[in-house]
Amino acid sequence: MAMRRGKPFEAAEAARLIGLALPPALPVSVRVSARARGIVLRMLPGRGLEVVAPAGIAPAFLLQAVEARREWISRTFARLAAEGGFSPRPEAAARPKRLVLTAFSRQWGLSYLRKDRPGCVVTPRGPGELVVAGDVGDAAALGAALGAFCRARAGELLRPALDAVSRETGLAYAGLSIRAQRTRWGSCTARGRVSLNYTIAFLPWELCRLVMIHELCHTVELNHSPRFWAVVEKFVPGCREMDARLNSARHYLPLWLDAGATAARP
Repeated sequence: MAMRRGKPFEAAEAARLIGLALPPALPVSVRVSARARGIVLRMLPGRGLEVVAPAGIAPAFLLQAVEARREWISRTFARLAAEGGFSPRPEAAARPKRLVLTAFSRQWGLSYLRKDRPGCVVTPRGPGELVVAGDVGDAAALGAALGAFCRARAGELLRPALDAVSRETGLAYAGLSIRAQRTRWGSCTARGRVSLNYTIAFLPWELCRLVMIHELCHTVELNHSPRFWAVVEKFVPGCREMDARLNSARHYLPLWLDAGATAARP
């Protein structure tokens, strides 16, 4: 349904009206974009709900868009809040209550034990429970320990997942590396060696699977030509639209990750 345009609005006032309909702890911002063709909602760790709107759209349509996505907003807000994504205290924001590898529906509860020693160590305490001991007030040390744990667990899950996707598509690969790439979700060499960023385990399964298929398709088309996308399309109908979602998929990554080490796109 086409959206009618109405009287221009003040972004701050629109954000205030939207905020009244949402949890008080959830920050809301509205950004007007001359290039926007519709209303886009994005949940950003540490920043809250961002509403991107076309210039001149009526505020009522913004409220309708938020109401239509209320369930997604509530669910995502609860997840990020549990990970410390909206804590007013920086030290609490760096200490999530749980680790969640969304793609594989795996999660662990976290508790913290401060000890007078450098660094942090993550130790299993029971099924689905972890203890982080050490200098838990050091955000860098804590992030490194949580990252190491998640990278190891993600590797254990991504390897058989890539094997399964390889069998499903019939696209073979020569080897796999699990890394913490700074600018990519994954890569593939001319010899068919695939590298996956462990952080794709934080993404929804359909995006995680897309990254794996994307890299496997590079074993037959080592480029981003129309031929390459035609191959991807065979396995992921509507792949270009889904690929575009990866451009804003950073909001799925937990707040404690080093911002300089998070991935941007495949």
